[in-house]
Amino acid sequence: MEKINISSISYCKIILHAFKYPHCQIKGVLLGKNNSEGFKEVLDVIPALHSALVVPPIEILFIHLDVYCRERHLEIVGLYYANNVFMNNSFDEQWMKIASDKLQNPIILQLENSKLSLNAVSPCLRAYCQESSQKWKEINYFVENSDETVSLASLAVQNKLHKNLADFENHLDEPLIFDFFNSDLNEKILYSNN
Repeated sequence: MEKINISSISYCKIILHAFKYPHCQIKGVLLGKNNSEGFKEVLDVIPALHSALVVPPIEILFIHLDVYCRERHLEIVGLYYANNVFMNNSFDEQWMKIASDKLQNPIILQLENSKLSLNAVSPCLRAYCQESSQKWKEINYFVENSDETVSLASLAVQNKLHKNLADFENHLDEPLIFDFFNSDLNEKILYSNN
């Protein structure tokens, strides 16, 4: 059985990505660590896209992330996405195929739009692991300091930190302006609670 722990920063950045582009389907990459007992730790996320999936930019992103992860002793452990329609909780088949093709034992986090709120009382994600090449199974996950993290995400949105978030698509449009690693944003999220 897969065990997934999601860091506060990771959860908040997924929420901020969704709030920045509420009318779009968003996609991103989960960075973290795998251990031998099937435990996956999601330590950070890289927002990737907010428009239609186009494979060449994703290939470029994976090249960047390969180097980035090696330097920081991290791995790409999975992908995340949110659909662009409020009540649509269907799988993103293309994104799941990329996860299957590119990653070993990937996890997928799906943002449940219908639970997304400034007044959320619990995390609004679904987690999946791959059972076979065509089949995904919903699994449990844990968010670090869950209650505080959900509150922190709401506070980050109220402080309009989603306006500071850049995804890889933004970076491709303006590479000198947009840092898709969101280094400054990570610090702002942590200090927004103070």
